[in-house]
Amino acid sequence: MGFREPSTIKLVFEPGDELHGLEVRMRGMSIADWLQATGLDGDGDDAAATMKRFYAALVAWNLEDENGQPVPVSDAPNRDSRMIRRLNTAWIEALTGVHKADPLPDNSPSGETYPELSAIPTEPLSESLAS
Repeated sequence: MGFREPSTIKLVFEPGDELHGLEVRMRGMSIADWLQATGLDGDGDDAAATMKRFYAALVAWNLEDENGQPVPVSDAPNRDSRMIRRLNTAWIEALTGVHKADPLPDNSPSGETYPELSAIPTEPLSESLAS
């Protein structure tokens, strides 16, 4: 039995984020599509193509309307543009492995020094080498 690629990517937003509680499932993307979506192919998508790609990859979400009714993913083009752009950005970040790093705690040590560095001579250059 072989390994199967993950079929979806789950977007989850941390406590304190305006979208906390929203969970979104997105399809992955081929390398060719990713290069085009990010503009690394030299051309890149225009805004319409970017959103079309996002909507096609949107599989599921737990979004509810103001009456507590589930919002189907097919209604995504009619949702708030700020939210949709955030979801698109989160999707691209998930695809590229970009994650916001947690801040280091205040008691984090400054790290170790490398003994190899102290063995490197640091004397000034001779007059002939300095010019």
